[in-house]
Amino acid sequence: MGRFVSIAVKTLLIATSACCLVLGFVGLLVPLMPGFIFFAIAVICLATASPTLRVKLNAIPAVKLFLQDLDDQQDLALKPRLQAGVKSAARLLVGKQHDN
Repeated sequence: MGRFVSIAVKTLLIATSACCLVLGFVGLLVPLMPGFIFFAIAVICLATASPTLRVKLNAIPAVKLFLQDLDDQQDLALKPRLQAGVKSAARLLVGKQHDN
């Protein structure tokens, strides 16, 4: 039963990331639709679904920092975690590598 749940969760994460990627590309074309947020959700889903893909995503320095920030925030309460998540997503969007 545990293996089935694992496969079901991975399938759901991959389907969600595929939808988010499509919405992200639509967001690049439609001025009022934020595409970046969908790309960030897709990165999170793909990194969670596949350890191999997470290694490949970690090869991109900005994405690696984004994923490390998300891992570091797991022990925080909800409000500080959301604030830190928005900060790390904004840093990914701007391309800023460090807090200086």
